Amino acid sequence: MGIDFYGVLQVPRNCTDLDIKKAYRDLALEFNPEKLQKENAKHVFALICEAYDVLSDPLRRAVFDQYGEEGLKRGVPGPDEFIKPYHYHGDAMRTYRDFFGTTSPYANLLDYLQNPAYECMTKHGKMFQQKQPPITHPLCLTLHEVFFGGIKKMKIHRLVYINDEKTKTEVKEKILTIPIKPGIRPGTELLFPEEGDQNPNQTPADVIFVTEDRPDETFSRKEDDLLMIYDVTLEEALMGTTVTVNTIDHRTIRVPITDVIYPGYEKIVENEGMPILDDYPRRGNLVINFSISFPKYLPKACKELFRKGFELAKIGGGFNQYETVNKLVLADKILRVDFNEQLPPT
Repeated sequence: MGIDFYGVLQVPRNCTDLDIKKAYRDLALEFNPEKLQKENAKHVFALICEAYDVLSDPLRRAVFDQYGEEGLKRGVPGPDEFIKPYHYHGDAMRTYRDFFGTTSPYANLLDYLQNPAYECMTKHGKMFQQKQPPITHPLCLTLHEVFFGGIKKMKIHRLVYINDEKTKTEVKEKILTIPIKPGIRPGTELLFPEEGDQNPNQTPADVIFVTEDRPDETFSRKEDDLLMIYDVTLEEALMGTTVTVNTIDHRTIRVPITDVIYPGYEKIVENEGMPILDDYPRRGNLVINFSISFPKYLPKACKELFRKGFELAKIGGGFNQYETVNKLVLADKILRVDFNEQLPPT
């Protein structure tokens, strides 16, 4: 009867690959011949390394499970071709070095010195425990939530211990309460230490929520400023208009535009933006950009009127004097009013 490699590593036959690695790590450190300095330790150590070499390879393990050590080392017929006999290379320290990256019998101490994330545990358990990598979730916030701040509750599912020995876990739900400061910037990381899965072999991961702005129908955000686009006609662009804005904090403000609106023109309304995180309650600005709708058709008379207006503007001192054009357009509008709709003379 051949050697039971599962018995050598002291693991059950239905163990996982991780179980095999953990068992080999503990036994290889315990029976390292350079640490024990005993002749029989070399034989035991070689057997441990051979058992790991067999069980850590899926094909070798499958053959061993079905045919035992004798079938593994004799060779067996496979589904496609004959599976060649297995022979251990015989260099136990090579297997040890491939696993630990060193031949030192104190590899566990080197791990601890090189990676402070490991924590020392009991001699009979894991020698060192590494922290799981952080778990990152997006946290989408509306501009309304960013403006006022408050509390955000997020539901997570995590493995938690269900017995005092901390050997069994179960998936349970937990609600995390996240404080939102007014004006919080996109990309802010909100950390909840060790709220990840509880695991006997690793320290739970940190859970991190990363804020991002949810798209808004009216506004977009640039640092502490709010940006919006307002549609105007060509007439409004030349003659002026009033922009009505429904603000995030449920107010209505009216912004008069008396300048000529040209491509690239923007109106800045101070202190109507988002709260400044580090200087609350100061706020950024509201920046209004414009989209000008041009008429698809313009009668010849209107073109002539505009032509005269621009000529007068040139005579008046240059292209930037649009007041003459405004007056001509206004006069033309007055003349087009029906006689019966005109106001009686005062």
